[in-house]
Amino acid sequence: MNSDERMALVKMLPCIACTIGETGVCGPTEIHHLNFDGKAGQKRRGDWFTIPLGRWHHQGIPKDGMSAMQAEITYGPSLAKNSKRFREVFGTDDDLLARVNKMLGGP
Repeated sequence: MNSDERMALVKMLPCIACTIGETGVCGPTEIHHLNFDGKAGQKRRGDWFTIPLGRWHHQGIPKDGMSAMQAEITYGPSLAKNSKRFREVFGTDDDLLARVNKMLGGP
């Protein structure tokens, strides 16, 4: 599998946070590139270090008709709005990456 194929497969997966939280779907799946040190603004680790996140978990955009508070109560914290709490609830970047790799048939 090359990186383009991986990206296409990741995009087809459900939001990894919603899968862990068993909450239903927080929005359309988007590809999130993991950064070095797990911090916004840091250099991306590359296309092999990507996870699927729904729109709420990725960008903090609630589903139509929902407030941000309702989305947080329903789906848990958003990475965009509260990265520290997101990682406390759903796991570290490397934990999430390992889950995704396993979903894709890796070790």
